[in-house]
Amino acid sequence: MTLTSLTTLVGVPIDCTGRAAGVERMPAALRAAGLARRLGMPDVGDLPVTLDDPRRDPATGIIGFEAVCAASAGIRAGVGALLARGERPLVVGGCCTLLLGIFAALRDQLGRTGLAFVDGHLDFYDGQTSPTGEPADMELAILSGLGPAGLVDLAGPPPLAASSDIFVLGYRDAEQAAQEGAPDPSIVTPEMHLLTAQAVRQAPAQVGAQVAEKLALTPGRYWLHLDLDVLDETVLPAIDYPMPGGLNWAELAALVRPLAQLPALIGLDVTIYNPTLDSGGQYASQIVELLVEILKT
Repeated sequence: MTLTSLTTLVGVPIDCTGRAAGVERMPAALRAAGLARRLGMPDVGDLPVTLDDPRRDPATGIIGFEAVCAASAGIRAGVGALLARGERPLVVGGCCTLLLGIFAALRDQLGRTGLAFVDGHLDFYDGQTSPTGEPADMELAILSGLGPAGLVDLAGPPPLAASSDIFVLGYRDAEQAAQEGAPDPSIVTPEMHLLTAQAVRQAPAQVGAQVAEKLALTPGRYWLHLDLDVLDETVLPAIDYPMPGGLNWAELAALVRPLAQLPALIGLDVTIYNPTLDSGGQYASQIVELLVEILKT
């Protein structure tokens, strides 16, 4: 087997609760499970960023807002340096907040970049409607230009990602988000492409291939975001917000593998596994196997 075009492993050990509740240990856990060795990929270690303020900012409604801005700037610099050297990184989180810094770096270094957003949640809350205030409730909204100054304009005038270049794949929380008053991306950003878990499950490999081909054509390059809560709670319980109705491991691999194989892929992040909920390391090993399956040819 040979590697795809991804070249470098980097960790982003952040937890958007500001309380170090577990997901910040994800990079270390996947390393211990042999991720870099199995992929034959150089590991440059963790970026020196943290989210350590659990207070909800009264002005923006976001937990640790200033810390989120600082961490996003650090991720922007660290990932930007890799991109400037021609690297195509595999970024291991942590929480989904890391996408803000990543897309700021992509905008700095490459300009317009598409996003395949594989996630069990829409992540389209704002600071007022989010029940938690966690920035990982709202990173897709912020990328799309809906959010506070300091984040939406992290790399210049918003949005960080054009809505027409975003494909959301595998979400299943639209009803709950609507009940809580979250903005509806189908109304706020009607150009965004939205496919529920149920829709993806009908033909995951075909969906993945079609999305990869569309993004490879326009805008010609893309980032792949993989939030592991797209998996059903019965097959991956080691996450903080488990939900029924998700994909199984085989369906996820079928969906993501076409997206991970095209040369238009600029990089990939994987997030939201909590090692403190996996005492034997069973799921860390399974995540490593998934990444090996989708990234090697």
